[in-house]
Amino acid sequence: MKGHIEDKEFGKIYVELRRGMTSVRFTYHTDGSLLMRAPFGVSVADLKRMVDMNREQLRRLPRPEGVSFHLGQVIECYKCRVIIESQNRMPGYILNHWDEDTLHLQVHESADLNDEGVKRTISTVIGRAMDVQAHAALLPFAHKVADELGLRPAGFEVGRGMRKLGHCTSKRIIQLSRNLMFLPQELIRYIICHELAHLTHMNHSPEFHALVNQYTDGHERDLEQQLRHFHFPILK
Repeated sequence: MKGHIEDKEFGKIYVELRRGMTSVRFTYHTDGSLLMRAPFGVSVADLKRMVDMNREQLRRLPRPEGVSFHLGQVIECYKCRVIIESQNRMPGYILNHWDEDTLHLQVHESADLNDEGVKRTISTVIGRAMDVQAHAALLPFAHKVADELGLRPAGFEVGRGMRKLGHCTSKRIIQLSRNLMFLPQELIRYIICHELAHLTHMNHSPEFHALVNQYTDGHERDLEQQLRHFHFPILK
């Protein structure tokens, strides 16, 4: 069960209630949002009390770095890249065009790249570009991984989530976020393997994790840690 609570200090805290948990766990997600996992059945009041009890610990948790952009920046993506450049033709506009596997994203020379609105617009343009590239590059890779493992999902789809990078539906369709395009190939494969394992176990039981570990040649825990510390280059 998923939802969120509001806190004056930490803002929106995303909550996952899980059966079988006996204690609370806090982590910062890769997009900078605070995630709270707690036992199934606890009340909102209990969740808020848990935040208060762990407030000092939360203040010490390392947070992902903020998103920043600068001229000349190169953002390496899966099978492509983005270069941020300057243009002086159209104030207030962000121009972009593809040159083979490179997206040239051109911001007007008067734009303040530290402005949150400008960051949001740049992130939106890059995200839309990755949506197209995900269909061209990510989905074929997912089919290849499934074939290597001898698995047959009903299909693959491209989604847009930053917190939810993958999902296996009850119809055995696997949805992969376009934001996987920012990850290195080994983490993309890990998320694909994670979702493929849900074809056998629609839960996060020990048996499920054992299967993911098998699909990743014994590296599930290490890959999960790498993913938790990955810094996405655009705003969610």
